Amino acid sequence: MSGAIIVKTLEASETDQVSRFRLSDAENKPLVRFIRRDALKSAKANLTQTYVAKLQSDSKVLAYISVMCAEVAFEQSYSITDKVGADRYEYQPAIRIARLAVDEAMQKSGLGRVLVRFVIGIAQRSIQPLVGCRFVILDAKAGSVAFYERMGFRLLDTDANRNKETPLMFLDLQELG
Repeated sequence: MSGAIIVKTLEASETDQVSRFRLSDAENKPLVRFIRRDALKSAKANLTQTYVAKLQSDSKVLAYISVMCAEVAFEQSYSITDKVGADRYEYQPAIRIARLAVDEAMQKSGLGRVLVRFVIGIAQRSIQPLVGCRFVILDAKAGSVAFYERMGFRLLDTDANRNKETPLMFLDLQELG
């Protein structure tokens, strides 16, 4: 990767640039379809917000991440110890990483880590000061679990979750300080 990487909100003026985004694995076709056809519509409907990573000197989208509001039910598999009584609520506030994709030419470049850290930063600096939000959650593909674990995420520790095709993973923002 040469040149400065910028991360910004996907804008309508970039629709031509997402057409160059590539993932050849058939399993990932929905990720390509989303960035090309649905990401802007989803943002306009206030369902998700998509952020793109690009070289400052080029307009091609190299990677993207979509996030949305969410909640998580831990089913007694994780306890919030710093707030007495917090566990009495079935659901805890979270933001969800709905999609993360890195163009096939940029795989293993670190852009996925950059985008996940970017979302964690949004949660810590923009959401937590205004609204309760304790967790970042996602549904991980089997091949991505180790990546997210290296970033500090944990699998929800239930039999049902461990047996899912895309198990739920979470990061407790409070543990980051």
